[in-house]
Amino acid sequence: MPPEVDSRMTTNEVKPHGRRSLLALLRQQGVAVRSDCGGHGMCGKCRVRVRDGSGSRYVLACQFIPEGAVRVELGESPATRRPSIEPRRVDPDLVLAVDFGTTTISMAAVDLKRRRVRSRRDVLNPQVVFGSDVMTRISRARQVRRVRALEPVLEFMRRAGVSRRRAAVVVGNTTMVHFLLGLSPAGLGRYPYRSRVPLGRAVSGRTALQPSLRVRVPPLLGSFVGADCTAAILASGIHRARGLGLLVDAGTNGEVVFGNRERILVCSTAAGPAFEGATLECGSLACPGAVRTVRPARNGFQVETIGNRPAQSICGSGVLSAVSAALESGRLRPDGRISSGERLVLAHSSAREVYLSQADIREVQLAKAALASGIKLLLVSAGKRPADIGRVYLTGKFGAAIDPQAAVRIGLLPEVPLNSVRRHSNLALRGAVLASLDRSKRIEAEQVAGICREVVLSSHSDFEDAFVESMRLAEWR
Repeated sequence: MPPEVDSRMTTNEVKPHGRRSLLALLRQQGVAVRSDCGGHGMCGKCRVRVRDGSGSRYVLACQFIPEGAVRVELGESPATRRPSIEPRRVDPDLVLAVDFGTTTISMAAVDLKRRRVRSRRDVLNPQVVFGSDVMTRISRARQVRRVRALEPVLEFMRRAGVSRRRAAVVVGNTTMVHFLLGLSPAGLGRYPYRSRVPLGRAVSGRTALQPSLRVRVPPLLGSFVGADCTAAILASGIHRARGLGLLVDAGTNGEVVFGNRERILVCSTAAGPAFEGATLECGSLACPGAVRTVRPARNGFQVETIGNRPAQSICGSGVLSAVSAALESGRLRPDGRISSGERLVLAHSSAREVYLSQADIREVQLAKAALASGIKLLLVSAGKRPADIGRVYLTGKFGAAIDPQAAVRIGLLPEVPLNSVRRHSNLALRGAVLASLDRSKRIEAEQVAGICREVVLSSHSDFEDAFVESMRLAEWR
């Protein structure tokens, strides 16, 4: 389930204050505008319409410094939009489970009595205004800590009737857990990348982001392999299986897991937001009108969009599908060069053209190479081959939407039997739900941490060769 997106427009009046950018002034008003590049004028996601005495025009909010009062038109922020459900009385049988993701916060109200999820909601993490990747967040930690990132969580609890008396089970990558607990993530931004949260054991207490909320966080597995990965392993069952399993969480902070009940290897990959559509020229999160499937056609491409709306953008699953279709039709070469021109035009109308630029393709190659090289090096570290993989688990917003055949065609995944692939929208949240329902699962999570070993890709002797090789858009050799 994608984060909620509201197409309605809101108007905000903004007055100048010194040399502060429009983005900064909007944040001061509590308006969360996306800025995936951290306000450096690169991603284009903070583009808004402004009206003043000179008329109406579009600007990048991070680069525009108002000289007088302006009116700003923008869509209502997914991070601040209230759910439509009515407030409920507090139910003592409800407990909260949260996946505190880099891009998305996923929440579930878990009914302990009936042992099921009563309600769920996904929202954009308000911290995205300070960048879409963890390194940008770390570099702007002081500003990020001032963001009231748990406001959507508290609102969900109030509307769903979840009491704050029970501790919530919260999972997230290592950086997000540092912000959650009020710890400086600075050590994660420089070598030797040390976590201030102890690895391998659960932590609990009150979150610094909202002192009234008590949290339990399953064990972190490494400097960049967090409690979300522990929870995903717990939900997948890899740690109980005899056969070897591969788990790929293809989010902004990608994680790869390989192993079985005897030993599990894990690594973090800097996949970035390309597969979520965040930084591409026509990219977006999954929303009505976003291209999600692309097939070759005689004079171009045939596309399907979310909600069967006219094509307005392209989301993560559409990106992978488009690259695969372009390779199949010969419009894209395995080295990543577009065969003719600088754009792959996927759909167009009199009002809008949806395409992948050459720069977009390069960004997709980098993201694909990050994940594929992680898989390759875990196999090398385990002394195994792709043929030894018995089961593949794909998770995350993008992972759940991956067409396995397309992923094999572009070399994101090794060639595996398609019936061995299992997709789940959020195994991390599923693991948090399991830990909410059963105390034994929290103990099991610590046992999982005991058999996991982090492989630091940047320190691996074959990393550069594996990464360069994985840039090629072709099936594994």
